[in-house]
Order: sequence, then C-alpha cells, then structure tokens
Amino acid sequence: QGLSLTVLMAQTDTRIIGGYPCERPQPWQAAIFDSYRLYCGGVLISKDWVLTAAHCQLPGSTNVRLGEYNLRKLDETEQLRMAAKLIPHPNYNSATKDNDIMLIKLITPVQTNDNVQPIELASSAAPPGSVCQVSGWGTTTSPQPSFPAMLQCANLRIISAAECRREYSNLVTDNMLCAGVPQGGIDSCQGDSGGPLICDGILQGIVSWGLEECAQPNKPGVYTKVSKYIKWIQQTVRGG
Repeated sequence: QGLSLTVLMAQTDTRIIGGYPCERPQPWQAAIFDSYRLYCGGVLISKDWVLTAAHCQLPGSTNVRLGEYNLRKLDETEQLRMAAKLIPHPNYNSATKDNDIMLIKLITPVQTNDNVQPIELASSAAPPGSVCQVSGWGTTTSPQPSFPAMLQCANLRIISAAECRREYSNLVTDNMLCAGVPQGGIDSCQGDSGGPLICDGILQGIVSWGLEECAQPNKPGVYTKVSKYIKWIQQTVRGG
C-alpha cells in the first residue's frame, strides 16, 4: 500500500535543512511573495519569466523579487516585479502533485547583471549520483519551523527512480526527480517550494514535495523534473 498522501505532502510553503548560507550571488533565485509574505521560491528562466511549483499558486496579487539574498536588509541588488499572470501546468494534480510546475510572467522584464541572470534548463535528466544544489529561504529546522534571513543552500545527490519508489511507492511518477542524502539531515522543506535544484549549473528540478517532517533518513525530497517540460515551457513562453 502507498503511504498516505496526507503524511507525504509538505505544506504549501517549504525549507533547507542542514544547509549553509549560499555563496553570493545565486542570480537565478527568485523569492515569491503574496503581498509582503514570502511563500515560495522560484527560478528566473528569461528576462520576464520565472519557473516555480504549481502548488505555489495563491489567489490575490503575487510579486517576485530577484537579486534577493538577505530578506531582513536591503541588499541594493533587488529587483521587484509584479506577476502579470500565473500559468500552472494544465495537467497539474493537486492531490498527487504530478505536473507540479508553473510559469510566472513578469509585468516588466528584469535588468540582467551579476546578481540577476536566467538559468539554463535541462534538456535531459541528471543521472543518479549527480551532486546538485538546492536553495531557498524555507525553514532550517523541522518539525518546528525557524526561518532564516539569508538564502540557504544544500548539496544533495540525485537518487534513482527505483530507489525513490521503494521509499514512496507509486507516488513518484516519471515527471518527478528525487534528491537527498541517505543518512538524512539535509533536505528542502517548508518555504523552499518552487525553488531550484541545480546540477552542474543547469536547472534539473523544482522543489515539489516530501515528508511533512523533512530531512528524514532514506526519505528524499521530490522535485518536478524540468527536462520533461521543455516543450510546454517553450510553447507557453512563445505564446506570451
């Protein structure tokens, strides 16, 4: 029997456990706000498009900050943009988190510089064992949350689909990618949702879901597999 979805699905906002303050800059990292509250991460893929998780769609106004590092002080590298529209994948399933990917069109393009740069998208999935980096401002402790000021990074390994399915049964689809460390203690968590999983400078995953108590041994984080969505991303961006 598959594990209960209610246990597995992390809350809408997700964290980096066992990480460290990122080296600056992480120029593709986006912070997504509902009015003044940060609730998800995202990743800049062109001057006016940000990629995030579909479960990060909330009613009301959405604004996106690029060039952000320390949430509690003015870095003087920030660029704030309102979202013109949010386009979740048409086949997103909120119960299973399949196709958990969304595009955000920015109302005006960002100005690219050393602190704000789009990232390259993966055309094929990174092989198991690849060392990758996840980043976000999500909680650094679990199960009781504690949110950091500075952008946090963690190094994880890609885990094979077969190994991941042993832990999560049939909840892991071909559209998902798993990453973690076998002993636990390092993971993405509440508040990191929608943020990037980057391998060799290329965007491989978007933080999607995991256990409600993060960083458990043999319970990797689950990411939307970006390489599966290149055609949808290209068509959507072209359609404007």
